[in-house]
Amino acid sequence: MTQHKNDNLDLARIMSTLASRWLVIAACTFIVTAASVGYVKGIAKPVYSATALVTYSQPDSNNPTGGVLPSTNVTRENIGTLIGATGRLSVVTAAAKAAGITPTELRRSVTARPYGESSIIEFAAKAGTAKRAADRANAYADAFVLDRQRGAATAIDPLIKVQQAQVTKLGTIKAEDPAAGVKVQAQTELSDLMRSRTLWTNAIQVSNQAQPAIDSIWPKTKLTIFAALLVGFGLGCGVALLTDKVDRRLQDDEWDELPAPVLVRVPRTRSAPKNAPLGPDRADSMVADAFAALGARILVDRVGDGAHVVLVTSARSGEGKSTVAANLASALAQGGRRVILVDADMRKPTQDKVFPVLVGRPGLSQVLTGVTQVESALTLVQSNLAAVASGPRQSNASTLLASIGFKNLIDRLQNICEVVVIDAPPVLAVADALAMAPCAHQALICARVGQSDAEELEMTFDRLAGAARLTQAIVLVGTERPTGYGYDGEDLWPQAGTAANPALPASVYAAFDNDRHSGGETGTGAVA
Repeated sequence: MTQHKNDNLDLARIMSTLASRWLVIAACTFIVTAASVGYVKGIAKPVYSATALVTYSQPDSNNPTGGVLPSTNVTRENIGTLIGATGRLSVVTAAAKAAGITPTELRRSVTARPYGESSIIEFAAKAGTAKRAADRANAYADAFVLDRQRGAATAIDPLIKVQQAQVTKLGTIKAEDPAAGVKVQAQTELSDLMRSRTLWTNAIQVSNQAQPAIDSIWPKTKLTIFAALLVGFGLGCGVALLTDKVDRRLQDDEWDELPAPVLVRVPRTRSAPKNAPLGPDRADSMVADAFAALGARILVDRVGDGAHVVLVTSARSGEGKSTVAANLASALAQGGRRVILVDADMRKPTQDKVFPVLVGRPGLSQVLTGVTQVESALTLVQSNLAAVASGPRQSNASTLLASIGFKNLIDRLQNICEVVVIDAPPVLAVADALAMAPCAHQALICARVGQSDAEELEMTFDRLAGAARLTQAIVLVGTERPTGYGYDGEDLWPQAGTAANPALPASVYAAFDNDRHSGGETGTGAVA
């Protein structure tokens, strides 16, 4: 049977996934933000900017510059023409020399562009220090203005020389001479040319010298850190959703197809001890209700009138099988059923931690090796519940559990109780559970939410199915605690009726009955 995750990415599921993986999101956000802070404070080289402004004011006279300066009203197009002249080799070379850098570096670090909608050219420079940025902007602006002024003067000076020669030629004419008017006109034209030279060479000026900036334009510390927070958070969310998509661990009810039906969901509890099963005495009301519902369902699945044998196992260690076995047995016993719990995990026994009265008692390994009788190994741990400890460890545990002696033991236990609960080792760790499977009527596979692997769960199901023909079901451990009216138990945990008690041997029935009438006191005495 194939498993796959539910592919519906509804908002509630996305939010639940992000909430469950908040550590991933926090880690990504922290790493990206820390990297950005390290970059800003230790790696990034500061960049400063400075701006020099060049203003062009067209004189109110004929243009004698021959196109060196625009002759029409100042427009965006005229400013564009002037900006084109900033790239002249002579301008760039002179500016680079003044700034102490190469022409290539000057072109890369200084930009000439229109300044708004006015007749102003902006020389914006960038450099590693505020002073160098200001020096480069000023050098470029000065070189450009000087080039335009020289160009204008070069265009006007030949006209002035011609006019000066004309005035000199007419210099001998007397005032009373009829040709004196020609001399006066020539002098006037010379004066006009001299005035035009002054006007047009001064039409373009550096109006604002660049000043060293106080703050750098890069890096922008606050903006960079804020952007890093956003990027880190977004990256974390992406990683959380991606890892959730490829994560094969069970995440509560996200799996829409499992190899066996889920009989019960046992909610997580804060009272669970570390590195030990959760005993019935420490289970809160929600957990107790879950196991009560599981016990009721177990009785529904009971085959015939004989005792029902339940094998409780898991794929790997630490998935809650011993907790389920102990609490299931206790819940059935509290419901009036006579139950025997067998700790068959002979490699890593834990039921003596749940029921301390089992410590030092004869156990399963001693019964199977013939050291003791089963009657001596049975210990009342609570009213209606007897248990068989694991006993001393044996090197041939698999052989003992696969022997006819173990089958005979289970058959004998069925004659003195109504339900036998076997705490078996994990299926994928050792073969012990598969050896015991033919002796059971039903197998409960325990899977812990957030830990159990879905593929391993399917492998466990397949191996048990190959070992014996028995009913299999899943118990999910560590699910979300239900909310709402009561415990929402009607929706989460199926309810069932109980079956009638089978007839039991009189001696054993008397032992259970005496325990019931004595107030449920437990002890280390054997059930005989």
